[in-house]
Amino acid sequence: MRKRKLSFTLFMCVILSFLVLLAFVYAKPTDSTKQHEHTPTLFVHGYKGGPRSFETMLNRLEKKQLGEKTMVIHVASNGKIATSGDLAEKHPSFIQVIFQNDRATIAQQTQWMENILHQLKEVYNIRQVNLVGHSMGGLTATNVILHNTKKNTIPTIKKLVVIASPFKGIDSPNYFLVNTGEAAVDLKTRSEALKKMIANKEKFDPTIDVLAIAGVIDQTGTDGIVSLISAMGIEEIVNEDQLQREIFNDNKATHSGLHEHTGVDQKIGSFLWK
Repeated sequence: MRKRKLSFTLFMCVILSFLVLLAFVYAKPTDSTKQHEHTPTLFVHGYKGGPRSFETMLNRLEKKQLGEKTMVIHVASNGKIATSGDLAEKHPSFIQVIFQNDRATIAQQTQWMENILHQLKEVYNIRQVNLVGHSMGGLTATNVILHNTKKNTIPTIKKLVVIASPFKGIDSPNYFLVNTGEAAVDLKTRSEALKKMIANKEKFDPTIDVLAIAGVIDQTGTDGIVSLISAMGIEEIVNEDQLQREIFNDNKATHSGLHEHTGVDQKIGSFLWK
């Protein structure tokens, strides 16, 4: 009798252990390990930009139901990151990045962006992202890719959009009479920062799809600040088969007007989310 009871007890222990194992294997992940179905997109403003740089574009993209602005990441001048909001579960998340020091160098902003991406991977388990940058924000986003030698520390970057980004610098002496700061040095033609980006072109991931957007408002071939040649200068960094170009020729396609341009909205929407 005792042997039967002992056998039954052992049998029940084995069954219970098996059920516990199944529950562990098939348990839903917690928030810290949850895999997000959609790829978040980070929007990075340019030199002297801020919250308003992408605010209205994100509102328009939301109205088109292409995604939802669910997170804002502020970077203080000392590099401290403050995050508000969370990630959407049912649609792609828009993440707005705002630098308190909007005149920092490309190298400094690159480091801040790497810290942001590392946090997104470690805290939110984000495995891949898209990057959208206006003006200098596009240079910074590109430099993150060029600088990323340890790919396992940040999410995989799937797609990159650069809007009016001066890869060959801003060729206007008058511009630098009123625009100063560390970043202004990087934005000049043939600056060391821009030359270094081109010198590192072999490090750009050939699997990343890239969209370069430029504006031309008159016969000068510029958007009022950045020339068409400079805005398309990323072609010296990326391969032809991974690059798409879009040029807007109208009086709304000014340097700051491009992130208010509904045609730009449409092109970004089709490129990122199709």
